Amino acid sequence: MDGLVRLLELAYSARSVSVVDVMRLGFEREVQEERDRVAYLDAIIQELEFCSSDMFVAQLVVELRSGDGVVLADSIMYFKAIRDFEAEKLANMQLSLDASALHLGRCMQFLARFNAM
Repeated sequence: MDGLVRLLELAYSARSVSVVDVMRLGFEREVQEERDRVAYLDAIIQELEFCSSDMFVAQLVVELRSGDGVVLADSIMYFKAIRDFEAEKLANMQLSLDASALHLGRCMQFLARFNAM
């Protein structure tokens, strides 16, 4: 049921009943959500790196004990790994979106040639 509601919402937002338009809008939304996710992870990493470079600020944020610096460094590496994965996923989605647009263009050319006959 959720899939049907999402499909109807996409069709309404695309202002089209064309399957191609609806699918393209849905995929563009996925790409935007992925961009937002990467930006969010970048912000987390910047905050963690700021805290690790200035331990006084980190101590104000949380009470650090001996050995907590290692945990902070591990957190930075963890979020960087997630960010790198999400950035690669975003790049792959962008390639797929470009390929989809190219395929759509070819289909439209074929249709135009077919209609011209």
